[in-house]
Amino acid sequence: MEIPDNPKDSTPIYCSNCGAYLGEWGELQQDFYRQAFGTEAFDLNHGTIIKK
Repeated sequence: MEIPDNPKDSTPIYCSNCGAYLGEWGELQQDFYRQAFGTEAFDLNHGTIIKK
């Protein structure tokens, strides 16, 4: 993901490989945390998903 410095919830986010629109930063964060909730297996760090 291409994430600009200090994104707002409404900041559009694009795929760093193909440039496709992925959604707004706030929505993407909510979706990520919803999927990983309770597992603590992943972390989102500057657009990179890291397995803990």
